[in-house]
Amino acid sequence: MKGIDVSSHQGTIDWRKVGAAGVEFAIVRAGYGRFANQADKQFRKNVEGALAAGLHAGAYWFSYAMSPDEAREEAALCASALEPYRGRLEFPVYFDYEYDSERYSRAHGVTPTKALREQLAAAFCMELERRGWRAGVYTNKDYLNNRWSLAALSAWEIWLADYTGGPNVSCGMQQTGSKGRVDGISGNVDTDAAFADYPALIRAGGWNGFGKGATGKGWTSDTTNGADNPVLIAPDSHYTVKITGEDIGLVCGQSGGQPAAFRLVRCRRENGYTLWHVVPVGRPGQKAGIYPAAGGGLVFAAEIAEKEGRKAE
Repeated sequence: MKGIDVSSHQGTIDWRKVGAAGVEFAIVRAGYGRFANQADKQFRKNVEGALAAGLHAGAYWFSYAMSPDEAREEAALCASALEPYRGRLEFPVYFDYEYDSERYSRAHGVTPTKALREQLAAAFCMELERRGWRAGVYTNKDYLNNRWSLAALSAWEIWLADYTGGPNVSCGMQQTGSKGRVDGISGNVDTDAAFADYPALIRAGGWNGFGKGATGKGWTSDTTNGADNPVLIAPDSHYTVKITGEDIGLVCGQSGGQPAAFRLVRCRRENGYTLWHVVPVGRPGQKAGIYPAAGGGLVFAAEIAEKEGRKAE
């Protein structure tokens, strides 16, 4: 999946343009430090804008902790900022500890050691997970080689900053650059690639406010056709499917090794049902199955029409 990570440094973002540019998820800074006034001033607008545009979302917290107790304080502040979004964030929440974190510590008389860095990460992530959020750690190759060990972080999701190509360590997500250009954002933005199916993993694990092991048994779809009778959707149109009951996520299945055939955009939730737009982004004639994000059988099948398709409102 193609994503970005943002903070107040990006200013006001036009999330509809970001989504239309093919970005599928966003990791949004919730704040930094251990004081309430250090919440990111654009966090709420960014999260709500990303979700409204149909993107998956997660968060990160930039740490200035100098002790495990302070790391736990940061985690508590982070969880407080995330609380309105329980059941809506389908990516992990990351502990971000970097060179500026260490500069701050030294300026206040604390010299970070490998053991202390690992203790800070563990304290933050354990406290966050105690509060129900799936935790991860943002890191880079220098940190993994010299400042803490991958083994010490193995209990949590790894978000690796590596701009040199594919990652050389196991990670669920990679930050691939810092100078990306995306329609809807003024200036540069960090770019990311997710290798893990986090929407499915978060939901199946019961993290982030989702019921544990949710697999879509409490829902019905108004479209139930099989692979032999796909819904035809015109390239310049979209199809709207109505999911009644449980608010499940949807994912597009593989399309014969080709790029994704459809982009799935969560439209709105009301009166016990959710509307999803199925938007063609592949080639005419390309087919794909639509499935529950948390796992389960086919919801329905779709095909990009050669010329004319049909649109459900």
